[in-house]
Amino acid sequence: MLGLQHVRITPSMLKLACAVDEFKGAWTALENHTTSLQILGDVSSFGRNLKDVAGLWQTQAIDEEMICKLHTVFTGAKSISSYRQGPHTLHIRRGDAVIDSLETATPEEIRALMPRLVKWVGEALEKGEIHPLFVIAIFTAVFLQLCPFERGNQKLARVLVILLMLKSGYNYAPYSLLDPVFSERAEAYAEALKHTQETLASGRVDWDVWIGFFLEVLGDQKSVLQKRLDKGRPEIANMPSLSTKVLKLFEKHERLSMKEIERLTRGKRSTLKLRLGELTDEGYLVRHGKARATWYSRV
Repeated sequence: MLGLQHVRITPSMLKLACAVDEFKGAWTALENHTTSLQILGDVSSFGRNLKDVAGLWQTQAIDEEMICKLHTVFTGAKSISSYRQGPHTLHIRRGDAVIDSLETATPEEIRALMPRLVKWVGEALEKGEIHPLFVIAIFTAVFLQLCPFERGNQKLARVLVILLMLKSGYNYAPYSLLDPVFSERAEAYAEALKHTQETLASGRVDWDVWIGFFLEVLGDQKSVLQKRLDKGRPEIANMPSLSTKVLKLFEKHERLSMKEIERLTRGKRSTLKLRLGELTDEGYLVRHGKARATWYSRV
């Protein structure tokens, strides 16, 4: 089905994958010692929400029911989604402009191939015999060839990329949206997908073009985050541990009182007052109210 024997790992692919893996390690270290969400500002809410959605999913094996439920959540449908019954054309856009259109699988092909695809991606990530980024790339290409739903296939594909990356330890994935990158690279996206579609139909799939494109997209994604971090507040890495512990509380809480912060951090009240004053003065938190009615929120 997937023609994995035809996958060639070129030097450029290896370089791209290594760059993403290097950033993965750097991000993990950052999360372990500081609060990266405070640096990333406006994307932190989306990232945190997506990680919350992914939390339950990450510990479960991927299956078709889960994909249908995710489609329901991210398209706002009122009932659990089911596979489409008729033909579907995949439109690749940059903004409102259609760059290219591709025909997709028949309903019969969807029902025959989706179970195999879902089983394969779960087993491949679990076994670890193929680099996870290559597994995710191939899964995404085949999913887009199938386009199993009436609408929202490309949006769901990008959500699945993020969730599969999270499952593989790329914890930064939710904090940089893939949609703008795919839109900016619309022509290359269309060409890579069309090439894969044509070679799949020929019975001898060539994955090189698609995998190269996909890794470039992930490279762009991590570069966006890297630039945000580089422009962030470097002093955050040198904060006292109690200060970073306080900031991490605001990843899940919109507002907290002094009493709540004291209970959650188990810090000394006198020290907490000092650290909260510093965080407020440095622009990380906002102080509201007075005396016992005082509470704090993130900026």
